[in-house]
Amino acid sequence: VLIEDKEEIGRIIESIKPDKETLSELQKYNSLCFLIYRAQGKASVEYDYRRSSLGLAIFTPDLKLIKRFPHPILRPEEEFENLGVEDPRIIKVGDRYFMFYTGYQSRKEKNKINICVAETKDFLHWVKHGVLRGEINKVDNKNAVLFPEKINGKFVLLHRPMEGENAMVIHYATADDLLGEWRDEGVLIDVILNQEFERTWNGAGAPPLKIESGKYLLIYHIGNLGRNGEREYDLGLAIVEEDEKNYVKFVKRFEPFMRPETKFEKTGDIELGVNNVLFICGAYFYDRYLYFPYAGADSVILGGRVLKEEILRWALS
Repeated sequence: VLIEDKEEIGRIIESIKPDKETLSELQKYNSLCFLIYRAQGKASVEYDYRRSSLGLAIFTPDLKLIKRFPHPILRPEEEFENLGVEDPRIIKVGDRYFMFYTGYQSRKEKNKINICVAETKDFLHWVKHGVLRGEINKVDNKNAVLFPEKINGKFVLLHRPMEGENAMVIHYATADDLLGEWRDEGVLIDVILNQEFERTWNGAGAPPLKIESGKYLLIYHIGNLGRNGEREYDLGLAIVEEDEKNYVKFVKRFEPFMRPETKFEKTGDIELGVNNVLFICGAYFYDRYLYFPYAGADSVILGGRVLKEEILRWALS
């Protein structure tokens, strides 16, 4: 999340109470990037860190690290997420930030994958609201991403059902209340099979970025399964527009926008990583660029940028 309001940054700094050295560094900037990331580790006597937790780091707007907090800000402590929490996507609604994340739940017959939601005002202290209500959580579901403003009077959420009709592609859902009942409205972006692979699927990535009235840029992930059983996760771009009849409609796409190329993207941690993976949960425009932190091979966090004018030239053509 990029914050460019100096007063809001001041309130957040006051709430998180950083040490003097960090405080001095944070006060140098009029804009800051607050990044929530997924982390895993080794099991200890006190805690099984192999279950994913979420951590907090603060960056300059151009993604230079200022502060990484030493302890998780969200742990898998509730029944609906007891096997791990991951894939945090954050959007501001009013004066609060809402995080939609994936919670893995253990069950006797079959483990459950839930879309969960939490809120904060400072990114360090969170209030969990549990599993998102409505039909979209009746099946395994993930990759939940909220549009930055209401469309036709309703909240609109991207999600990716893993079971049922039209599974494993980007759907959208609507609700009158953010914490109320969500209703699936169907497929927004279907897949195009990459001929290099046997199977292709997709899922939402960063929250939609408004580029002009009624038009949004989406950065999403594309999963591919090869004939040899290996996977590759790429990134794609799409444009969607507000629609009076169906809330939002797909306009066009550009894929792949990025594929795994560097060693950090192609080779993951031996115990916990997944090779050949690009994965994204956030992006923002700042100065002349579109900035996007992203995951490489489920093991490291990388940073990317592309000229804003190049993105807009394609998006608005």
